[in-house]
Amino acid sequence: MEMLDSEADDQIFSKRLTKTDVGVRLSFPMEALDDFEFPRGKDKVEFSVTDGMGSSWEFGLTRRNGTRHSHPKPVLSSGWRAYVQAKSLKMDDRVILKRIKGKLVSKTRFKVQAQRKVPRTIKLFGKEIHAEAWVDVEELEPEVSASVL
Repeated sequence: MEMLDSEADDQIFSKRLTKTDVGVRLSFPMEALDDFEFPRGKDKVEFSVTDGMGSSWEFGLTRRNGTRHSHPKPVLSSGWRAYVQAKSLKMDDRVILKRIKGKLVSKTRFKVQAQRKVPRTIKLFGKEIHAEAWVDVEELEPEVSASVL
């Protein structure tokens, strides 16, 4: 009998993206640092994440030294811009980072979700209700190019 690794996702953080997050680096919440082990004497840790399509991404998390930088807040730098470009992320989109804990896997794994708020119409008791909902960017239709062949 094959034993399956039952997985549970624990959200580390959720963040609406700013102009800097999309264009340069992701400002990482200080309280989320507890989920990462930095090598002794180092201010940077590399880690792998899996997206909603099952693709792997390598991110570099740097905690900036407060004595050398005016803003000691940690940032995701290496690998982040490639992810932003591949997912066509925009300001006000949302990114969610989760820790995946499995019973059979000792190493911590991470999952990243990118979402966009889109208008939705639902019918409730025969009445149309217009609202917005967060949708994973992988589920959105690619934007159609304006050029015609």
